[in-house]
Amino acid sequence: MRKSYIAAGAAALALGAAGIAQAQTSTSTVKVSLSPNKAGSKSKPKASTLKLTVTNTLTKQTAASLKITGPSQLTLSTKDFKKCSAGKLQADGPSACPSGSQVGPKAIAHALANVNAAAPPQVAFEVTPFATGSKTIGFYLKLQGGDITGLAVGTISGHGLTVKIPETPAQQYPKGVFNGLVDLTANLWVKSGKSVAKLTGCPSSKKLTFKNTIGFVPNPNAPASATSTASATVACK
Repeated sequence: MRKSYIAAGAAALALGAAGIAQAQTSTSTVKVSLSPNKAGSKSKPKASTLKLTVTNTLTKQTAASLKITGPSQLTLSTKDFKKCSAGKLQADGPSACPSGSQVGPKAIAHALANVNAAAPPQVAFEVTPFATGSKTIGFYLKLQGGDITGLAVGTISGHGLTVKIPETPAQQYPKGVFNGLVDLTANLWVKSGKSVAKLTGCPSSKKLTFKNTIGFVPNPNAPASATSTASATVACK
């Protein structure tokens, strides 16, 4: 497989269940699950597995960022986990990271390689998250059936997580050959009582709202849509 095919999988990043919900716009969807979905309090938050699946229909556009915004009742933090240097993770892979720094199981991302071709092929990447800092998560990408790898870094801010998709090789590889996001799944687990996601409450509606925004860049012309936004609600109690 050509490297230009492979790099498209990185663009798909950029990165189990009790309540599940899905909401759709004309150009993307986001599906969210929380398990368990029973909330704690601000003084005693409850750990929860958070799984998000984003699907993009603007597959001929090139994604540069993904922003997930959760409700005020959700806290995100890597403080429960050991940290792995992003540089080591990118250069040497998961084997370079200390035990206890992985924050979720492997998930899958799909992308189209060389979106300006007549029939862009689809590629798939395994996506594995590691705590890389006090407010950062490194999503390690490995091509299924290949050796090409990459790293997209997500930054936690407030109740949200923003993943920056690197230009090389995720957005284009080789230079001038652009790639497009199809879908991705990010999975942040509860393990031995440790988690990235915790619930501090549940509103009277018994629903928590999540929003996802995909940001696009020229490939090489300006995108028809600069962003694609979708939202979903998930039950809580």
